Amino acid sequence: MGGAMKLAPWNPGFPRSLKEHESQPSIETSGPLDDGPRRIAIVGSRSGDSGARELAHQLAYHLAKAGFVIVSGGAVGVDTAAHAGARRAGGATWVIACTGRGAPAYPPENARLFAEIERDPRSRMIWPFHDGTAKTALTPRFRNTILVALAEQVIVVQAHARSGSLNAASAAIYYQRPLWVVPGSPSSLQYEGSLQLLVDGARPLWSVESFFEQLGLPRPDMDDPNATLRLTRVARTRKPKQCPKVRRGVQEPISAGASRTVDVASWTNEEKLVFSCLSLERTQQDEVIAKTGLGASSTVSALLTLSLKDVVVEGPGGFFRRSEATVNREDNSASSGSPEEAP
Repeated sequence: MGGAMKLAPWNPGFPRSLKEHESQPSIETSGPLDDGPRRIAIVGSRSGDSGARELAHQLAYHLAKAGFVIVSGGAVGVDTAAHAGARRAGGATWVIACTGRGAPAYPPENARLFAEIERDPRSRMIWPFHDGTAKTALTPRFRNTILVALAEQVIVVQAHARSGSLNAASAAIYYQRPLWVVPGSPSSLQYEGSLQLLVDGARPLWSVESFFEQLGLPRPDMDDPNATLRLTRVARTRKPKQCPKVRRGVQEPISAGASRTVDVASWTNEEKLVFSCLSLERTQQDEVIAKTGLGASSTVSALLTLSLKDVVVEGPGGFFRRSEATVNREDNSASSGSPEEAP
């Protein structure tokens, strides 16, 4: 395998697709990254139900058999099922960690899985943070942008209204990766976010066979018993949480009482202007770009930075809003109409 290695954008072997990433990140991997095989990201809820985990496992198994590398985030639930399916097929899977190498594994339930993948000559652990960086509330969001940039297609198997998979879906839209979403029951809160993604234009993924057909791949052997999840051991999922109801296509407003102070002194002028164009109501990315006049690249970069600062929330379909009733520490002047007037 060759041992762990650090790769910067100028190093030989740095993935070509990752050079599209806004921040041009350096990464550390458990071995060389082969840019030859095609890569597909499979993500979904940590509390994914048995049907979602079964489908993720089958998709990963058959895609790995077809020569694809399966990319996911190593979370319990859907991600773990996808990694297990690829390994069951004897194929390759890449785990994009939300920590740096040497930090405690997150989630801790998958520490053994990560160690096995690190030793696997076909698969890879990839750490997009400095050595020893522990998981925080922000690292999974950045991890998701790396995960999407590395893939050529993105599949969301299951997402509730506040699923972290919606962050990956937003990244797929930004990096122009085809986004596929598994439909679910309209009455199930587990699929609330998935259904919203479909309303906003994602491609429906109805079955393994139909997905292969649309990619122009030979029909998979659906009678292969090894594709079933029950023959493999995966980490237990967490108990599903009850998600707040969201009216179709409408984000419920946040209580005005949930306010906090935000210090904008360290923000760039672009970040201040972009933030001033947002409210608690959802605003589509293109509308934000038009309001700021900064251009697509600068606006989207500022939106992603503000999201990492936890003052802006990314929603499905490329929508953004303020995370809560924020109040500027100085004089609320971040709501001014130009970068020069912002504090």
